[in-house]
Amino acid sequence: MIRMLAQRAALTAALSAAGAAFAHEPAPRIAPSLAAHTAEFAPPKVYEPAPGIFSAVGYGIANSIMVVGKTGVVIIDTTDSLDEAKKVWTQFEPHAAGKPIVGVIYTHNHNDHINGARGFPVADGAKIIAHDTLLREAAKWNGVAAPAIAARAARMYGVFLPKGTPDGFVSVGIGPYLSAFSGGGAGGFIPPNTVFADKLEITLGGERFVLEHAPGETEDQILVWMPERKVLFPGDNIYKAFPNLYTIRGTSYRDPVQWADSIDRMRELKAEVLVPSHTRPIVGTQAIAAELTNYRDAIRFTHDQTVRWMNQGLTPDEIVEKVKLPAHLAADPYLYEHYGTVEWSVRSIFAGYMGWFGGDPAALSFDAPDVRAKEIVDLAGGAPQAQAAAQKAFDDGRWKWAAELAGHVGRADAGLKPQADALQAKAFRQLGYDSVSPNGRNYYLERAAELEKKAPGWAQIISARQSGSQAAGLPAAAVVATFPVRLNAEKAANAQAAVGLKLIGDGDWTIRVRRGVAETPQGVAGDVPLVVAATKADWVGALASPGAMQAALTSGKVKIEKGDPAALAAFLELFRG
Repeated sequence: MIRMLAQRAALTAALSAAGAAFAHEPAPRIAPSLAAHTAEFAPPKVYEPAPGIFSAVGYGIANSIMVVGKTGVVIIDTTDSLDEAKKVWTQFEPHAAGKPIVGVIYTHNHNDHINGARGFPVADGAKIIAHDTLLREAAKWNGVAAPAIAARAARMYGVFLPKGTPDGFVSVGIGPYLSAFSGGGAGGFIPPNTVFADKLEITLGGERFVLEHAPGETEDQILVWMPERKVLFPGDNIYKAFPNLYTIRGTSYRDPVQWADSIDRMRELKAEVLVPSHTRPIVGTQAIAAELTNYRDAIRFTHDQTVRWMNQGLTPDEIVEKVKLPAHLAADPYLYEHYGTVEWSVRSIFAGYMGWFGGDPAALSFDAPDVRAKEIVDLAGGAPQAQAAAQKAFDDGRWKWAAELAGHVGRADAGLKPQADALQAKAFRQLGYDSVSPNGRNYYLERAAELEKKAPGWAQIISARQSGSQAAGLPAAAVVATFPVRLNAEKAANAQAAVGLKLIGDGDWTIRVRRGVAETPQGVAGDVPLVVAATKADWVGALASPGAMQAALTSGKVKIEKGDPAALAAFLELFRG
């Protein structure tokens, strides 16, 4: 035992010396094309690509667009927060010439397009228009999956990275930054009051609009077409970057065939002005046609070649080495990988057809991550040797392997975890510096900062985002649907409990826990020992913390109609942790 400890001490000392000897860690840097691309959004500017059409680019991640009609104003997309929307309106207002906002059109459900609506002075009785599945789609990301999406989005958008330095935040690729985490982010959504399934022709402010379902980046995506003026608003189905066929913050499958078909529909329109919801407008029929054609070709190429190799038995790891854009598409600035990437798209397409299993039976079932890490570390001769190998990989510029191996060391050996985390952070940082996609850059750098305790971790991000204002804009059923996925199965393993929930004006539910499982049928069951009542907004706000619930009970915003506060606190505790 003494000999083993002495060997370990010697190896650890050698490891420290090796790390100290490497005095030339590559300097912070920004991929040149990404740095140049960021000029797309600077300085913030309102473009007028056609008379009466105004696009605010550089105010938050997404554009807001204003159409000034003969008798009123229409806003297409509302950017990502109340703060940004208010900034945009100060720029739009002089051009609106005092005309009322008679319509708001959401091109799809993503928060950066719907969060700022209340930042515009929308007239009473205005049409708030969207596809009829928008609320359902929004509920996925702001309801049951909200914590995971929020934490991963914070990483992907570089929310906590330093600004204005080579080792920090540059942009988000399709906009300068995400403002939703920085205050005034949520609470601005106005639910639609006019929805359609396939096509809607409508006159707003004296102008004719044709809205069509055009699934692509989202299932509820629509295009907006002004046929008399030949102006097309494609939403997020095209912007100046390779499309996000898969987003690393997490998403449902984005069907590339549907996406390409929607672009083909746009090509048929022969638009003279194209005003996307990210990046700058394009003017001219030929220029628009060329970009739409290249964009759909890149999507179809990535899809078709992925399926080709999939059908020949290759795994996703093998296919990503095969599928590269043709030179003429790779050279198009609208297809530079400044948002999505071909590699991530290939993996998503494979999973869309085949699911998570790549085809190698060795991957059907793995040992637990900690067990695998120890086995890999043992193959290296032990944790110090594995850490030394990871350090050598870093010194050789093999950032990917250094990051992976250091991660195994950190899992396998608690004593070396601080050194392993530090090395993995350095490797992630170098991978971020090399990344052309700001999504990849930000995610790597954010995770490095988390490992170094320089940025909030997963739990802290989730806690900071549980104000409830975003969820309060969702249908009541979507709010109630979050309970089963929040149930702490370990705490509730033997629990048999139920609460009747009356959301005033929005319906009644029973939330029932039955030995580790929760269900939420409509209506208040006759056997429930506890019944509470509140408005949807007050209930969502009260759920943020035990203190928030106590304050809501004290103020009367949440009323207990049957049972007592202690029973309610005990029930809600089953949904924490």
